[in-house]
Parts: sequence; structure tokens; C-alpha cells
Amino acid sequence: MDPLHRLPSMKSLIAFDVVLRHRSFSRAAQVLGISQSGVSRQIAKLETHVGTALFIRDAVGVDLTEAGERYAKEISRVVAALSDLGGAKQTWIGRDSVTLACTQGVGELWLLSRLPGLRAAFPDLEIQLRIYESFTLLRSDEYDLAISFHDAPPDLETLGTLGREDTVPVMAPSLPPLAEQTAPLLLTMEKSLSGWTDWSNWLDMAALELPDATMRWKLGNYCLCIDAAARGVGVAMGWLWLLQDDLASGRLVLADPRRYRGPGRYYLTVSDFRNQRKTPRRLAQWLLETDRPSFDAAP
Repeated sequence: MDPLHRLPSMKSLIAFDVVLRHRSFSRAAQVLGISQSGVSRQIAKLETHVGTALFIRDAVGVDLTEAGERYAKEISRVVAALSDLGGAKQTWIGRDSVTLACTQGVGELWLLSRLPGLRAAFPDLEIQLRIYESFTLLRSDEYDLAISFHDAPPDLETLGTLGREDTVPVMAPSLPPLAEQTAPLLLTMEKSLSGWTDWSNWLDMAALELPDATMRWKLGNYCLCIDAAARGVGVAMGWLWLLQDDLASGRLVLADPRRYRGPGRYYLTVSDFRNQRKTPRRLAQWLLETDRPSFDAAP
């Protein structure tokens, strides 16, 4: 018999490892980007392969059976060996690479200016940038590192924290302060996903009543709003962390000094799927060290 036929499927082993770490089928489904029934099917296939139940399911969550405990010890060594192989620097495999996931806004407004420094710091590293629209739809096998926004610390391995939810109106230096504009043009996103994109949180905090002649333009995405603001078209609601380079260079200035601080912030996390590799962690440390704290400090 072909020895490969005696091996369980890699999908089943990955599902087992993720369920084992989180002790939850639903959480494993979120991490893997599949349905909970899909996770259950993979575990059922594995249990059929080994010939016994591996998990005990109850109202609280899941726990290992006695056979599952023994199997977990064996699988943990296999997973560790595969992770070490993936993270080892072996020239015959080729250049090392890291897949970094982030939104378009983070990629264009924060990461892009750091790419020359990243190239100099990691001359032999290949970077794959994975742009996502929704972090909840991103599978853990699609990236090594991720920069994502959360209202509270995520249930992921966090390597560091980045910008806070500090928002303030920004504009080109050629425009007068927002309070002096008689017919301001507010730049917003076409599809607002949270209050700050539509100015509501900041306006409530500032208790600022805008003139009746105020207009609003809804553009396609956040980067378009910021670029339009920098060109003097109108005033955009700016995230200070994302715009730290534009504010430092003078391309943008504050239209009003008052700052709204929400509960969320950006986190730099490592994938559950391949979290043992050393290179992504080195890159994460470099990203954290190049972040500017000046605009992130409390007002």
C-alpha cells in the first residue's frame, strides 16, 4: 500500500491543530475561514482515520479524549517540524518570503512610504502584500502577518500595537481653518462602515455646528478622500496614525486641533496557521520600530 495513503489529510491535521489551540469549533472556523460544519467534517475524517474519537464536545466547548491527548502529542511534533522547515533559512528552497495583509488605506497611507527602508533592511526578503476589505473574511493560511483594526484586543497572537483611533479633520495648507470656512466641503467615503467616516463622532465631540452651506462629497474609498483633501478640494476626517507622514511633511495640516479618540486601534498579529516562522517576527519588529509615536500620543 502506498505509504501516503496511510497519512491523514493535511486539511484534517490543520483543523485538529487549530481546534486544539482554541478549544472551540466555532473559533477554529473563524481562524480557518471555513464554516463550523466544515471544521466538524475535517475532524470527523481524522477520527475515522485514527479509528477513535479525539474530542469530547459539551456546552462549554471541546476537550481532548484520552486518545486525543496521545494524538495531540504526536501531531504537535509534526506541526513544529513543519513550521521549523518553513522558517529555516535554506537556500535550496529559495528566497524567504512574508505575506503581509492590510487594508488599502494602511497599504497606501502608512506602509508605502516604509517600503524603501524595508527593502534596505531585508534585501533578500520577498514581500507579498495581501490587500483585504474585511479582516473577518481573511483566512489564516492567506498571510503571515496582518495589520488590522479592532475595537478590543483580538483573540489572536499580537506582536505589537500600532495607531489608535484618533481622528481629526485634515486639509491642504492652502485652506483656512474649518471654523473660518463659510461653505466647507466635507469629504467622506462612499460606504461608511463606522461613525468616523461620516464625521458624526468628531462633530458630536467638538459640539461644532457647521454652516448651512456645508456640502458633503462621498468618494469611493478613504485614500481618495485623503488625496482630494491634500489637493485642496475639501476637508477629510483623518486618522492621525495613517496620516503621520503626510502631516509631518506638511502635505496635510489639521483643519481643527480637536481630536476624537475612540476605543479601537490597529494591531500587528501573526497568523495562527504559520506562527512559528522567525522571519515574519523579525519583520514585525522592524515595522513596530519604524512607527512614529509622536502623532499617537495623547493630546
